[in-house]
Amino acid sequence: MSELLPVKGAAFVGCVPESVQSVTRFAAGIPVGAKHPDEASALLRYLASPGVQDTVRATGLDPIAAH
Repeated sequence: MSELLPVKGAAFVGCVPESVQSVTRFAAGIPVGAKHPDEASALLRYLASPGVQDTVRATGLDPIAAH
């Protein structure tokens, strides 16, 4: 869905059934020696924050709980 929503003229009619859905999970981390670890940490906290989850959903992605 996330690939189709930005396509002008495409009409989203529904999700593929869960039984045949292909799910890609993304993870993030901050490598040792990163030049800007505080900024990277702030970005990851922001992306996982409750206030941004509506935007995540609007792009066609499903947020997951942060651990």
